[in-house]
Amino acid sequence: MSAEASGIECVHPGASDFAVAAAASPPDFRHLLGEAAWMRLVPAVRARFAHVAGAAARADYAGRMERVERSFIGYLVAQACRLLGTPLAPWGGQDVEVDVRVFEDRRLNGVVWERIYHFPGRPPLAVRSTKVFTAAFGLLECVEGNLGMRLRVHEEEGALHFVSTGYFFRLGRRLVTLPLLFTPGRAHVVHKDEGGGWFRFTLSIDHPLLGRTFHQDGLFRERPANTD
Repeated sequence: MSAEASGIECVHPGASDFAVAAAASPPDFRHLLGEAAWMRLVPAVRARFAHVAGAAARADYAGRMERVERSFIGYLVAQACRLLGTPLAPWGGQDVEVDVRVFEDRRLNGVVWERIYHFPGRPPLAVRSTKVFTAAFGLLECVEGNLGMRLRVHEEEGALHFVSTGYFFRLGRRLVTLPLLFTPGRAHVVHKDEGGGWFRFTLSIDHPLLGRTFHQDGLFRERPANTD
């Protein structure tokens, strides 16, 4: 999925064709939050997210997902999404080793978050998404298969929160909004500092009718530069 730097269009079902040029750029979370909310973040959280608007964003983290859970419906959705590049982990488990890479994607003009899951007895599973900012539509998270979601970002008790506000499908240069009922549900990601270089990543996806479809929770820290 790509939000092209040259511009994208957004189409809402039931509305007449409507297009807004939207130049994409790597997200600047300080700007998105506003100065007051940015300064309320724990300093370690600010340090991790201050660099992503830079020209050469790169960081490597390692840790474990204490829980990787999905409902039966979530399992079916994740298996179907494997046809689109595996935007959701289809397997469940406890204490799953995960490597995380954050790096700039100059082709998309955004920043990639890539999680590599090491489920026991299975080959490594990479889940990748790219965050881009557009003046017209705000913060977007794009995945393979021409899918993505709009995000709202806010600070709460020193932690950084991402909440989805709508899913879309890219059709050419158009973004077609998807009804929430036909998606996995509303996504909520929390990045919370735990001290000592560690942070907690929590992902929850809740469907308005089917309840919680996905949940992940784990601890991570930056990988030392001299290790593979």
